[in-house]
Amino acid sequence: MHSVLSSTSLVLSVLATAVFASPQYGDSNSDSASSTATASSSTSSSSASGVHSVQVGPGLSFSPDTVAAAQGDWIEFTFGSGHSVAQSTFDKPCVPISSGAGVYSGFPDDGDVWRIMVNSTDPLWLYCSAQGHCEGGMALVVNPPNNDKTLDAYKSAAKDAQGSSPSTVQGGVFGAASESSSSSASGSASGSASSTGSSASAATSGNSADTITVKNGLLLAGAVAAGVAAVL
Repeated sequence: MHSVLSSTSLVLSVLATAVFASPQYGDSNSDSASSTATASSSTSSSSASGVHSVQVGPGLSFSPDTVAAAQGDWIEFTFGSGHSVAQSTFDKPCVPISSGAGVYSGFPDDGDVWRIMVNSTDPLWLYCSAQGHCEGGMALVVNPPNNDKTLDAYKSAAKDAQGSSPSTVQGGVFGAASESSSSSASGSASGSASSTGSSASAATSGNSADTITVKNGLLLAGAVAAGVAAVL
């Protein structure tokens, strides 16, 4: 009898060990899910470049007419009807940069948005190329120099200029920078939410499987114990 009881104890001990030592038992999946959540939360989209808003019109004005911008920033123009943005040099106000190197918006519709990226911190002299507008003082400077080349000096020289428009629209993009950033952020947020949901679902499935394994093991142990008791 003692031998049978010892054998029974050994069998129950082995079964219990097998059940609770199973690699699916415990917090292994929870740790994995936690790591996934931590990795997701630590990943963030890169911050958007600075955006400087300029109103083109009404009247013969840019508002503001002086902008300090870093390399990589956007200058975003919202147009009034009948205006444009073109680039010149300080020495030749109201005249497009030669060899087609400057930016030019054309004449967008009222309310349209057009933007350019600042590629360096060098001064950028801009004007409206509509007839008589630059000559009337409609000009703008991005990153004005710290010398006598001021916006007032540019406007003064522009009074005697013969303004003209570039032949090709170039150097900019239509549409607000904030709209592009929102679209990108929305896509990233949706992707992150989907990944997090999938990880949570997988973790829940894993925990359910663990519970079933434990229950089955305990039922088997109980059945063996009952069988032994019946024999005794």
